[in-house]
Amino acid sequence: MELYIYNPDIELQGVIDGYSSLRWRRRFFEPGEIELHCPATAENLVLLRPENIIHRLDRQEAAIIEGVTVEGTDNGDEITATGRMGSSMLDRRIITPTINFSGTVEAAMRKIVSDNAITARPLPHLVLGDAVGLTPTATFQATYKTVLSVCEALAKAAPLGFRVRLDVPGKQWIFEVYDGVDRSVTQHDRPYVLFSDEFRNITGPEYTRNSTGYCNYAIVGGEGEGANRVIVEVDQTNGEDRRELWVDAKDLQKGDLSDADYRAQLAQRGTEKLAEAAQSESFAAAAVDTGNFQYLTDWDLGDIVSFEKWGLRLDQRITEVEEVDEGGVK
Repeated sequence: MELYIYNPDIELQGVIDGYSSLRWRRRFFEPGEIELHCPATAENLVLLRPENIIHRLDRQEAAIIEGVTVEGTDNGDEITATGRMGSSMLDRRIITPTINFSGTVEAAMRKIVSDNAITARPLPHLVLGDAVGLTPTATFQATYKTVLSVCEALAKAAPLGFRVRLDVPGKQWIFEVYDGVDRSVTQHDRPYVLFSDEFRNITGPEYTRNSTGYCNYAIVGGEGEGANRVIVEVDQTNGEDRRELWVDAKDLQKGDLSDADYRAQLAQRGTEKLAEAAQSESFAAAAVDTGNFQYLTDWDLGDIVSFEKWGLRLDQRITEVEEVDEGGVK
């Protein structure tokens, strides 16, 4: 597989096709990561420098190199380049001035990025992609936090994904909000995707469930003191026993907001904190491409699919995919 290397102005610098290992980790709620190992030739040392871009023709994401290590090995000198996908650039801008927002999460993320990284203090080559009309909503206030951290919090609470996609012909980085597709066995609008022993399409399965730190009921404290403090409660128990979480949100100020809008902002903060304190239940495995469910054709990052193993069935969103290429062996 060929890796195209561009400089920060999205100008082609060269191509790398000889490497010993490539890990390409895609993530739904945050920037993915890459790690590339290849011979430390004179050409590779020039190409693999911080801020250069690693691009694959078969993926929408591209990675910005952030770290480079050169070391001697028994097989000769080797260079290791690490970095994150394009959306990582959003942690280079903070939100200022304060934003008060009520509307869809998609519109919120687009406004945050536009106001703080495109219209003002623009990040080079960054533009907004087309809005697709995603419906999850949020009401929040934010200031002096990084654009990336607020987008991540909104994405997890929604839930929605976001990315900054590389458009080489247009010499642009394109910010997009997107959603996955429900392909679980419980829906009937499209063919389902099931990973199970029956279909022989997983190896090395691992199921984890952990309730340490899990909370489902947030008590959020806004401005004011004592009996005059504004308190909002967010109930996500859904019939379970209550597990309470205190959220200090004094940084959210009412200002000119109506009582209803201010309380909605506090509720949004509680929702975001509960998302961080969610019960951990996950299923990890190596997916085997077979004729029944092929990666990128039948399922992709962000999709909701089904897993069956050990008498358990989970319908879960795919929030991370790690692709590993060890010298041409994937």
